[in-house]
Amino acid sequence: MARRLARAEAAVADLAKSYVGWALADVDRCVAFLASAREANTAPDLPNGAVDDRIIAVQALYAIAHNIKGQGSSFGFPLMTRLGDSLCRLTRVKRPFPNADLDLVAAHLDAMRLVLSQEIRGDGGTLGDKLAQRLETLVAQAMGSEADADLIR
Repeated sequence: MARRLARAEAAVADLAKSYVGWALADVDRCVAFLASAREANTAPDLPNGAVDDRIIAVQALYAIAHNIKGQGSSFGFPLMTRLGDSLCRLTRVKRPFPNADLDLVAAHLDAMRLVLSQEIRGDGGTLGDKLAQRLETLVAQAMGSEADADLIR
């Protein structure tokens, strides 16, 4: 049993070495979907139940952000999990996404890229906490009463 546990821990440690590369690739994919969202046609008068191209791009971004959120703490980057959670809260609701919200998505992705490029493990200390708190506050302001809207799933 101890041998199996040691092998499992070694396997996780090996995976952790690759985490930064994977996560950076995920952030790059999010950046591509953000660019698609910025370029997308938005249609205010779509038929009931129809979704515009911007929302489709944001839904794809949300799915990747959800993975980032789930993996960060597992590989020693809980600040990535916190940033991912904040980004998920911003992008999980089906709603119009004004350019200001897309700018906030970009700020999250910039913060994630910084954490990964500097390999900031742990919670990021006081600076990491201030950064995450600021983004969380901006997300809460952006969401307003929309927090109870239909969730993307």
